[in-house]
Amino acid sequence: MRNQQRFIRHPDEIPLELQVVDPLCNTVQLPMPLGLLCRSAAMIATGQQVNISTSELAHAPAITGQIEWCHAHQDHFELHICFASDEHAQRMRMFEQVCHIRRYRQWVQDQQGRSLSEDEAALEWIAKYAALFPSNNL
Repeated sequence: MRNQQRFIRHPDEIPLELQVVDPLCNTVQLPMPLGLLCRSAAMIATGQQVNISTSELAHAPAITGQIEWCHAHQDHFELHICFASDEHAQRMRMFEQVCHIRRYRQWVQDQQGRSLSEDEAALEWIAKYAALFPSNNL
């Protein structure tokens, strides 16, 4: 059964790099059914186009999204990023799965004292959590 969540929460332990790529976009596009929720140290205006990456996944394909909203919190901003194409929404979902698997690998090391290879962590995470990971019918 597919999870019908509207967004994927990026793990805070893995810093995201958000690079503004275009001036503020005034056109309203229908976003894909699945977006990304993440933290940012800086405020980014609603409608702004951003490239999403992390130094921990240097070879990940380029992902471009649009800031749907930005809310100030105590020491950071919460961003919701939407995607105008199925291709970028799928890239984001795969990118986030890798990030969640990396977080799982670290959690297993910290909590259980087990050292897993990337492949072992991926296989365990997929068996336990892949069916629960948001897809919203992408």
